[in-house]
Amino acid sequence: MLSCTSSDPSTSKDKIAPVFEITSAQIAITEGSEKKYVLYTLQIRHVTGVDDSKPAILERRYTDFYNLYTALKKDYPNEMTTVSFPKKVLIGNFDNRLISIRSTGFESLLRHVLVDSKLRESPPLLTFLQEADLQKIKELLQNKDYASAAPLLENNFRLLNKVYTDRSPAVLMALCRLLGCLISMPGSPNAQKWADIALHRYEGVCDSDLLELYLPLLHVCAKIWWQTGRNGNFLESRLQSLKQQGIKFNEGASLLEAVDCLEKKLCEAL
Repeated sequence: MLSCTSSDPSTSKDKIAPVFEITSAQIAITEGSEKKYVLYTLQIRHVTGVDDSKPAILERRYTDFYNLYTALKKDYPNEMTTVSFPKKVLIGNFDNRLISIRSTGFESLLRHVLVDSKLRESPPLLTFLQEADLQKIKELLQNKDYASAAPLLENNFRLLNKVYTDRSPAVLMALCRLLGCLISMPGSPNAQKWADIALHRYEGVCDSDLLELYLPLLHVCAKIWWQTGRNGNFLESRLQSLKQQGIKFNEGASLLEAVDCLEKKLCEAL
């Protein structure tokens, strides 16, 4: 049986907010046109007694920050009353001083969002953090370019895992999508490591929606265990027990397909 509690301290609602720092800004050109824009590179890390050795990277433009700000202003007006945002300008977008001022404003916005629990758990923030990258990732997965998708998926997981609790839906779905990609690459050396992490995370899950991923996850992990010379009997027994409890599982569907299906279901429920 799955436990609804966990001794893992990182699942606490009081998880320390990460630091979002804009480390660089460069002029980029929109694909298929000559229109230029400034692309800001953010480094996301935890600053504790030992500095975060594996920061996540995010690249966003002014429009992305503006969309985040306006969505939060609309949906959470009371929480956004003290937040100002860098104004649009008609000329001078590539001026170094303006870029510096905007960078400071963007960092301030994210800092405000991350320390407010309501804003931190909001759909607009999750959209800002991953929507653009997921579009590219899904294209790569659709084309079966797993080798190119894997590092992007790992960065996506590390990013979300710094912002949200270890067993939040966004984090677990990102983790399962990463594992689903890795097992599609024959002989992937990292599949077992991420399978171990995924199983550990799911020990504290009781959300009925997320359980839809647990069965295909167990199925995948059992295969990995046997392929790597480990005894997977306990995983197969757990899988069989859940089936007997009436939890449905389409053995013909891959873990990636299960994640896509759950993602679609959750989006439709919003």
